[in-house]
Amino acid sequence: MNFSTVLIANRGEIALRLVRACQGLGLRAVAVYSDADREAPHVVAAETAVHIGPSEAAQSYLDGARIIAAAKQAGAQAVHPGYGFLAENAGFAQACADAGLVFVGPSPENIALMGSKIAAKAVAVAANVPVVPGYYGDDQSDDRLLAEAHIIGVPLLIKASAGGGGRGMRQVHDLADFTTELIAARAEAEAAFGDSQILLERYVGTARHIEVQILADQQGNVRHLFERDCSLQRNHQKVIEEAPAPLLPADVRASLLESAVRLTKGIGYDSAGTVEFLLDADTGEYYFLEMNTRLQVEHPVTEAVTGIDIAAWQLRVAGGESLPFAQDDITCSGWAIEARIAAEDPANNYRPEIGKITSYAAPDMPGLRLDSGVRAGSIVSHYYDSMLAKLISSAPDRASAIRLLDQGLAKYHITGPGTNIAFLRDLLALPDFVAGTHSTASLGAAHPDGWHAPIPGHHQWAEAVLTNFLASNDRGGHDPWTALGAWRVTEPSGRPGGAIYRINGEDARIEGRDGTYIVTLHDLAPIEMENASLRGGILSYETDGMRHSASAEIDGEKVSLDGQTGRASFVVLDSDRIIQAAGEAALGGGNQVRAPMPGLVSDVLAQPGDVVIAGQPVVVIEAMKLLQTLTAPCAGTVAQVNYAAGENVDMGAVLITIDPEE
Repeated sequence: MNFSTVLIANRGEIALRLVRACQGLGLRAVAVYSDADREAPHVVAAETAVHIGPSEAAQSYLDGARIIAAAKQAGAQAVHPGYGFLAENAGFAQACADAGLVFVGPSPENIALMGSKIAAKAVAVAANVPVVPGYYGDDQSDDRLLAEAHIIGVPLLIKASAGGGGRGMRQVHDLADFTTELIAARAEAEAAFGDSQILLERYVGTARHIEVQILADQQGNVRHLFERDCSLQRNHQKVIEEAPAPLLPADVRASLLESAVRLTKGIGYDSAGTVEFLLDADTGEYYFLEMNTRLQVEHPVTEAVTGIDIAAWQLRVAGGESLPFAQDDITCSGWAIEARIAAEDPANNYRPEIGKITSYAAPDMPGLRLDSGVRAGSIVSHYYDSMLAKLISSAPDRASAIRLLDQGLAKYHITGPGTNIAFLRDLLALPDFVAGTHSTASLGAAHPDGWHAPIPGHHQWAEAVLTNFLASNDRGGHDPWTALGAWRVTEPSGRPGGAIYRINGEDARIEGRDGTYIVTLHDLAPIEMENASLRGGILSYETDGMRHSASAEIDGEKVSLDGQTGRASFVVLDSDRIIQAAGEAALGGGNQVRAPMPGLVSDVLAQPGDVVIAGQPVVVIEAMKLLQTLTAPCAGTVAQVNYAAGENVDMGAVLITIDPEE
């Protein structure tokens, strides 16, 4: 290998994964960090770390000059970009080469070629690999695109040529909406990738997303590591991935793998990469989508079924080593499934969540792998992507892998920002997914109005009361209602005492001591909870001989639980607050547009004096790489616009004020 020190130009779980890959090869790992990541796990794990700038990605992780300067400062001879940020930036790869650094990835020419979906389609056609019918031309005028849309017909997709992850992508089901969706797709593509060029494709409704993992070296050897199925997606973003692909006919699999290898060889590729295909579930036909010239988020499932360390071999081939195994030496054994854990609220259109992780308990079970970039105390900010970790199960068969992953998610507890863990568990139980017949449309079909968190049951109400009570005892209450525990002064007289609470407007009573409690909710049957404890933000107890646990967080009277049936929040008032709360009025206004979280104002769609209707888009916020369109809460005239495009705003900031119409 022609280098000994590698700078990892990334953050989070992938940076930590690459630190370990370097260390496993005896290489010195150098981390980089922004102001927001000073105490991040990848910084601590690396041999050394270099500060590269402010929290904003554009001034740190996306600043190629700073990355290269950091590599020089740390004495690195190679740079690994991970995925995202600069991983598929041909200019950065060339800048590394110009600076005498090894870029751990393919050539700048291959990155540029396959980074353009339009150019990549031409490569596929030349390699006799089928592509989705559509328009991939250079003429980007509105008139030409509209004319091509009429030729393709609806439904169709507008896609960013330089895009990925669902950004810059819009579905069109009525050509009357084409121009509006085109404007939105271009704006998002420009914001996310700095390139507004788009392409049009026929929309394949019952499609499966199949991708082939490739490894290639500088000596011309190309190997496939079989395929993955990434069909379970929300808003065109993957959430559950698995290897191998279920129910894939042998002849289709063989053809897919051969097509991926043929295309890769045709461009002289020499690193890890992924060739992605769309498989029409109705006809069995497949089409080339794109090639990702980097390590993929979902690479661990392929590592699990092949036993090949893809991250390590990406480093080794970048160092000049040749692949020592023939294609026939690579086998696919067992099954592996990955779930992406994100700080988001799936029940609120997957809105990103931010804040400090107050407690963190990860599952530790045979057959589970956890790639995480956070721990207790980590700050989840709006500056970066919302993904926190990946949990991967591997087992001899698919059904066992699903069960194991579900059990692992049930034991994964994160408090602070909300997570999508309950949502992921729900997806694992979808009938289509369990049967292996799911497609990219399955999630939308199962939840046409968006995913809704399960309605909290009475056991969760009881958990909230118990959490409040145990937390009060930990805080050492000074009044007799808490100091004496749930057994009040009525116990000596022979009457069972109880602490009185009010939860979400209903009366509740808790009785017990020494870890065993009975919670009675208004007129419902009592719930007995044994061996109960609240430690490190984790509530644990037994009912009917079964052990239960939930992540618990208390903010004043608000108790938030993230348990097996999902995340729910309750207002739990003790005796001191019941009377006071009764007189409190709800706050809120209906004529202001507020920022739902910290972010950057991407676009202001209304100006003072404009007449708007309720639900009309008025401002666009960019946070965690996503664009959120905020709408007018009422009809009226815009009175104030407090921020301009390009300005940063705090959560809750009043962006626009509207004078309601009378």
